[in-house]
Amino acid sequence: MPFPIQLLTTQVECDTVLEALNLELRVFTVRDQVLDLQADQSADRATDRALDLAAAQASVTRLTPVVAGLTPGTSEHSSLSKMLTRAQRRVEDLSASPGTSTQTPTDAFLKAVDVRQVAVQVPELQ
Repeated sequence: MPFPIQLLTTQVECDTVLEALNLELRVFTVRDQVLDLQADQSADRATDRALDLAAAQASVTRLTPVVAGLTPGTSEHSSLSKMLTRAQRRVEDLSASPGTSTQTPTDAFLKAVDVRQVAVQVPELQ
């Protein structure tokens, strides 16, 4: 559907519309870049979380037989047992879903709408 450019009858009207559209394009371009950055950061956090989880699981795997083989009550048993407990808690923390966000399903939906809107409008404004 073509734009009704016949409505613009003066150079001033054309300049005003062009200025408004350029501003809107800048806004949508920035929003698009912010959404890309958020996606990149989210992927980085997921990778970091997976690496941290693997390291914590490796610690649990390594410490479990060692602690089991030590004499309870010794300082070495106590020290390594505490390390094992911390590693187990770390595994639990990292295994839990990262639901600390306050984002609701409605927020997620609206963000998806924003992504689509930017994807459609930026090329249209260019």
